[in-house]
Amino acid sequence: MPDGLSAWRMLKGAGVKYVKFVIVDIYGRPKLEILPIDAARDAFIDGIAYDGSSIPAYTTVNKSDFVAEVDTNAIYIETWNDGKSALAFTSTLDGDKPHPMDPRNALKQTVEYARSKGYDVKMGAEVEFFIVRGNPPSLVDNGVYFEGYPLKETSPVVEEIVEHFYLSGIGFTKTHHEVAPSQFEVNIPAGDPIQAADQIVVFKILAKSVAQKHGLTATFMPKPFWGMNGSGMHIHVSFWRDGVNLFSSYKEPTPELKSAIAGVLENALANSVFVAPTVNSYKRLVPHYEAPTRVVWGLGNRSAMVRVPYYGKKINRFEYRHPDPSANPYLGFSAIILAALDGMERKLEPPSPVEVVAYELEGVKETPRHLGEAVKLASGGVAARALPQQLVKAYLELKEKEWADYLAGVGEGWEKTWNVITRWEYDKYLDVA
Repeated sequence: MPDGLSAWRMLKGAGVKYVKFVIVDIYGRPKLEILPIDAARDAFIDGIAYDGSSIPAYTTVNKSDFVAEVDTNAIYIETWNDGKSALAFTSTLDGDKPHPMDPRNALKQTVEYARSKGYDVKMGAEVEFFIVRGNPPSLVDNGVYFEGYPLKETSPVVEEIVEHFYLSGIGFTKTHHEVAPSQFEVNIPAGDPIQAADQIVVFKILAKSVAQKHGLTATFMPKPFWGMNGSGMHIHVSFWRDGVNLFSSYKEPTPELKSAIAGVLENALANSVFVAPTVNSYKRLVPHYEAPTRVVWGLGNRSAMVRVPYYGKKINRFEYRHPDPSANPYLGFSAIILAALDGMERKLEPPSPVEVVAYELEGVKETPRHLGEAVKLASGGVAARALPQQLVKAYLELKEKEWADYLAGVGEGWEKTWNVITRWEYDKYLDVA
C-alpha cells in the first residue's frame, strides 16, 4: 500500500484534477468532500477534516470536528468523467481510534475479528439493477433473461458501464440482461470484504453517472415494479485458513461450510434489517420472483435463501440470496460474516438441504413481512450484539422512523399497500438506493 504522499503523486501524475474523498454514511451512501488535486495533498498526509454532524447519526453539532484518514488502497479513477477526478475512500477517526459510527470501520473490525479466529474471508456480489426513465419510472427495453438482440437504449449504457468498471480499477466483470425488462446484473469480483464493499459503492456511482449521461436512471431500488422480478444483491462467501478454502469440496459440503450456513440461517431473521433495509425491500421478498421467502438452503437451488453453487458437483462457497442492493454493504457484509462465523465456532448443524421449490414449503421460518417487523427481530441476532452498540442503536432508530414515515406518508397500513409500489417509495428510494 503506498503512503499518502506517494498516492497523491501518482494521481497528480495521472492527470487527475479533483479528488473526491468518500465518507460512507450509516445507510451506505457516499458523502463527498471534493478538493482540487493540489489542495488535496495535505489531506492524503494528515486526513480530511469535515463536519460530522452533517452526516446522518454520526454525532451532535457540539462534537462535530472529525478527521477521516485516506485508505490509499481504495482509490478509483472516474474514467467515466474523462479521468479528471478520483474517488478516495476514507475511515473516520475518534481521536486516534476508529470512530464507531463509521460503517466502514465496523466492517474492518469484523474482518479483523474473523482473522483473530484464524479465518480469512472472501466475498463477492451479484448486483442487479434497473435502467429506467422518469419518476414514477417507466421501462426502457423489453429484453428478457440473457437477451441476445441489441437493445436500442440500454445496450449502449451497459456497455459503457462495463468498460469503465475495468478502467476505473474495479476489475473484470461479466454482465447480462436479467429476467425483468430493463434489468441487468453486474458481478463484483470476489476478494477482501472491505474492497468488495467499496467497489459496490463505486459501481453505483459509476452506473448512475453513465445512465444520467444518456438521460436515464440506474436504480438500485429493490422492487421498482410490481408484478415482475425485483433486484437482489446475492453475496458469495468463502472462509479460508492458511491459504486453503475451507468450503472447497466435491459432491458433499464440508463440515465448515455446513456450520457457516447453519449460522447464517439461524441469524437470517435478525439480520434482515441489515441486508434488506428498506420498506421497498419487503415487496421484493415475496414468492415466485426469485427472491427468497423461506429460511432454508439447498445445493444449486435458487429458490432457497442460501444456495450452494453446484456446477459439476464442485463446491467452493455459499451464496446468500436474501440481500438487496439498497443495503449498506459494510453493515450487510459484517452481519453475514458474524453469522457464518458464529455457526462455525459453535459447530452448528443446518437442517437438511431443500431440493423442492422453496416457496411451496410450509412449517419453516419465513422472512419478515415488512421493515417494522425486521427492526423488532434485529436484537435477537449476533450482529446486533457484536457490532458497535452506538452504531446499532442509531441504525435501528433510523429504520424504525423510516417505517413510521412510510405508514404516515401513504396513510394506509401494510395490508393494503404490500402489493403496490407507492409514490412515497419512488421519492424515497428511486434515485438514492
